[in-house]
Amino acid sequence: MDGEPHNGSGDGRGDGETYSPVEAGRVLGVSDERIRQLIEAGEIEGEKRGRRWHVSKASVHDALKERGSPRSRRSPHTGEDAAREAAELRVRVEDLAYRLGRSEARTELTQQAESTTREQLVRERERADRLEGEARQLREQIEASRSRGFWSRLLGG
Repeated sequence: MDGEPHNGSGDGRGDGETYSPVEAGRVLGVSDERIRQLIEAGEIEGEKRGRRWHVSKASVHDALKERGSPRSRRSPHTGEDAAREAAELRVRVEDLAYRLGRSEARTELTQQAESTTREQLVRERERADRLEGEARQLREQIEASRSRGFWSRLLGG
């Protein structure tokens, strides 16, 4: 091996010419989500085949040459670089806040649904108990009427 990440999903499968987004992200020092953004922006080459993304190794290494190593990018930024990075971070924070809000809303809706379902279950149990009592009374009445003779029932006595 040459010290580079494996192709594909790291499971030994793939065409040898591509990285997974996670592997490409390790090479460039960014997240796999950022890799997908770079693909969509046309800054690196990649495509989705089925459910998996395949990122061109050549494109990743070209981007690495252009951008420099992840360590060199951690050195002091120019004002423009810092502003762009701050804007990217702001967008990421806003996205995460939005996702958190959605998750909290889903949790609240789930709790309300569970509460409503529990209340309905209690009402249905009470109804079932009431109907079972009525059925028991009717069976007792039927048994009582069967135990009386035919003429008693007919004449009401």
